[in-house]
Parts: sequence; C-alpha cells; structure tokens
Amino acid sequence: MAEQKAKAKNIAGRVREAVEPLVLGAGYSLWDVTFYKEAAEFILEVAIDKEGGISTDDCAVVTKLVDPLLDEMDPIEESYCLMVSGAGATRELCEDAHLEYVLTHGYPVTLKTFAAVDGKKQFDGTLISYDGESVTLKTGEEEKRFERKQIAKLTAECEESVSE
Repeated sequence: MAEQKAKAKNIAGRVREAVEPLVLGAGYSLWDVTFYKEAAEFILEVAIDKEGGISTDDCAVVTKLVDPLLDEMDPIEESYCLMVSGAGATRELCEDAHLEYVLTHGYPVTLKTFAAVDGKKQFDGTLISYDGESVTLKTGEEEKRFERKQIAKLTAECEESVSE
C-alpha cells in the first residue's frame, strides 16, 4: 500500500512539473495534481483555479492543453482517465503553497488529528501561521499549535463562484 502511494505521488509530481507552465501560461493556477484509483479506474486529476472561479469551458481549455503533453510524456503505465476540474470550495491543504493561499485569504479551516488532542479530534478555526514542523490555528479566542505529524487531514472552505 505504501509503495502504491509513493508511486502515485511520484506520478503526480512529474505530471505537475510538466503541466504547470502550460496551465499558468493559459491564465490559471494549478491547485493540485493527484493520481488515484476509483473503483476499477485510474484517475489523473488536475485541479485548477482562477479569480472568479472555474467553468466547464475552462476545464475544456486546460484539457486540450495538457492532453497532448501527457500523450507524449506517457507517465502512467496503466490506462487512466484525465480529469481537469476546478479546485472546489472545500480544498484539502497538502502543500505549503495551499497553506499560504488560505493564510492570505483568511478562509476558515478544519483540522482533523490522528489522535485526540484535549479530548477532540477536530478543530475549526483560522490558520494564523505554519512552518515546516507545525500549523497554528486560531480557534475561538485560543491559538492552538499542531505538529504536522499529528494532522490526519486539513481542509479549507474557500469561496468560489462556479460559472457554466
């Protein structure tokens, strides 16, 4: 299982590096690239963002840009489905760039821990700082610091207007 996760992360990293210049050049930001298996199908998901939200037309534009590059690169042995999507309103925060985005915009976050901290496993608040080792949230009137290794999942509710 760990080997599969490492392989998926490696594929996603290589694809991200290859497609990011195309995505940025077209006026979008690249939120995330993930490679995963859903039921019997492998999915390569490229999540994009832009001011004002993402439309289905935006997804089509980016698909047309990255699809030929992926065909040429051929980064995945298995057959897979390319899915270009908007980053969405609820976003998992996996990278420092994600944390910086949320910190800059002040979006509310939900942090879930592997083990209970002060009798709780979920904390809602606002991100006030982060570094390589920890994340600090303001929850109500309290500031609470979490070691990154304690965090099972960290998400933000980002306002997004989706257009058709």
